[in-house]
Amino acid sequence: MSMLFCNRGMLCKAALLVAVSFVMFYGVQTTDVQQQNVRKQVIDPTKAAASLSQADMFQLFMNLEKRIIDLESKRSLILRGRDGRDGRDGAPGPMGPQGSKGEPGNQGVRGLPGPKSGGVQYVRWGRTTCPYNATLLYKGRIGGEHYSHSGGGANYVCLPETPKYGRYKDGVQKAGYMYGTEYHVTFYNPFTTSDLHDHDVPCAVCYVTRRSTKIMIPATNECPAEWTREYHGYLMTAYYDESHASEFICVDNDAEAAPGTSANLNGGVLYPVEGRCGSLPCHPYVDGRELTCAVCTK
Repeated sequence: MSMLFCNRGMLCKAALLVAVSFVMFYGVQTTDVQQQNVRKQVIDPTKAAASLSQADMFQLFMNLEKRIIDLESKRSLILRGRDGRDGRDGAPGPMGPQGSKGEPGNQGVRGLPGPKSGGVQYVRWGRTTCPYNATLLYKGRIGGEHYSHSGGGANYVCLPETPKYGRYKDGVQKAGYMYGTEYHVTFYNPFTTSDLHDHDVPCAVCYVTRRSTKIMIPATNECPAEWTREYHGYLMTAYYDESHASEFICVDNDAEAAPGTSANLNGGVLYPVEGRCGSLPCHPYVDGRELTCAVCTK
């Protein structure tokens, strides 16, 4: 029996109170005769316990265990202290492994329009105006090296109508020279304007804002798909047998002559350009035929 009770935890702590609790529990429910027996049991609790059956003793201790449990639970509630302070955060743990790649998110809203592109400029050789979709920066005349000189610049430039000088020395020194440039179309004039020979060649510098690149395409008067043709015309350069070499430029199909410049003063000269069959493939190039050109932007 004692092993049974000791295995129940708190019963072992209350072993000394068993007899007293038994007397109090039993005395409440007895008659006067039973009270006399109880008094005897108080005097000799061992004899009182011996007079109970084993079943009664078991039930008695079961009730006692229940009451002790109840008292202990109330005691823990009454004596429970306040919650302690929260502890400090611990040190960060090691980085975990990288997770799996997530699904693509929804497409974002369309952004604001970006700044306008820088645009592109080109020279319209042979004209003083620009096409309708371009802005005229300035106009003037074509300048170049004298056809008989072996040195100097090889390219043509578009000179403004009125120069602005910095520091200078009057008089002709040993230097590079700039001359006006004339049409030489006495052998054949492919342009729509008839009276061009020996006249100075005008030019215009044009600017387009909505495009960013340009190209001059020789031997065709068309532009690639999705490109804009600014103008078209004919290739011109210096005469093949002259001392001074020069570049090829695209002169507008509707070429103009600078007014009042019909005097044959030479300087730089421009001739139409013919393709020569042999070094060029004879098909589709035709020997001696004037070559067209186009200036394109995108």
